[in-house]
Amino acid sequence: MRKLLWLLGVGAVLSLSGWAQKANWPRELVIAEVPVESAADYQARYAPFLDYLKSRLGIPVKLFLATDYTAVMLAQAQGQVHAAFYGPGSYVDAIEKAKAPIEAFVKEDSIRSGTVYHSLMISKKGSGIKTLADAKGKDFAFVDPESTSGYKVPMTYFCLEAKIRPREYFGRVLFAGNHENVILGVARGTIPVGVTWDTGISIATSKGQIRGLEEFEVIWRSDPIPASPWAYRKDLPSDLKEAIRKAYLEFKDTPEGKKWLEARGLKGFAPASDKDYDPFRKINDALKRPECQL
Repeated sequence: MRKLLWLLGVGAVLSLSGWAQKANWPRELVIAEVPVESAADYQARYAPFLDYLKSRLGIPVKLFLATDYTAVMLAQAQGQVHAAFYGPGSYVDAIEKAKAPIEAFVKEDSIRSGTVYHSLMISKKGSGIKTLADAKGKDFAFVDPESTSGYKVPMTYFCLEAKIRPREYFGRVLFAGNHENVILGVARGTIPVGVTWDTGISIATSKGQIRGLEEFEVIWRSDPIPASPWAYRKDLPSDLKEAIRKAYLEFKDTPEGKKWLEARGLKGFAPASDKDYDPFRKINDALKRPECQL
């Protein structure tokens, strides 16, 4: 009986010590992603990842759904979101504009291009629009003013290299809201020309929405862009941050992780740091110039 009580006491102490170690963790972890596809697809697509994180962290994990980039930035700045996926430019803006106390901890590692990706200007194959000159006067779609590949990088190209102002050069200039809207709009012929990211083409292909890049003319491809980061709040407990980082890095080693990542065109996640995104601080500075406005 004494031995049983002793064992129960040890178990209680161990249990309490484990509880104490995580007492400062949030009751649930909230993660978010800047809009890439339609909101209806997120909950189902993220379910395996949320379940995995819950099993690794031992706390519920919830997905925060937002309609635009700014909503994600503000939600993380206000502490409603603990970890979020950004484009490189929107990550810098979350820090500089929204004053979010965040830091990058991992970045995407794609099957096709590793830890970089590209912005693409695309038109529908067979539309007769093969060059920037062909696109003059045609309707044009960006993604979102905070999108790296869907606005900031192509806008910098227009300003510094092509020397054009979109609203003067194209017909109607619009913001489609997310990459999926641009890709499907161009594929269906409702958007003559638009900009997106090459990973978005992979996602749309894996979902069966398009056959692949062969459906499009690639009018322009950017130089390599540092892969998009996941960032967590700096004020999270250090042991929680390390647990999150390790869980992300090891997701590729699980059967569900391999499948989930491949559907997104990824091999996995790679370590990241804030300094990886210093080039986008320079892009932000360029886009403040009067001649670099729409």
